[in-house]
Amino acid sequence: MRVLEVRFRPQLDEPLLIIGHLIWNGRFDREPALIRRGRSLEGIERSEMYMAKLEYLVSSTFPDSFTQLQEIQSRFWSFVEVAPAALQAPSGTSPAMVKSWLRPR
Repeated sequence: MRVLEVRFRPQLDEPLLIIGHLIWNGRFDREPALIRRGRSLEGIERSEMYMAKLEYLVSSTFPDSFTQLQEIQSRFWSFVEVAPAALQAPSGTSPAMVKSWLRPR
């Protein structure tokens, strides 16, 4: 399993938002990523705009999204490989909730 953490910084003096995680369970060079929405988007105005842009970036770099997203030169967006352990659900989260975080692109 390979995982990219999707980060967005709206302004230089604002905190970084974790938009979500991109997850490849199989061949990352041939399989589309699963997108797990980040908890930092909860309650954020225009969160659907961030998700739509993320879906666009993933689809426009397919089939080599894993590599190409990490190479994007952007002041706003960054894609960082993290260990799969970063996907562990917080305590008190049910398996059904974890499944709801994962949805196909």
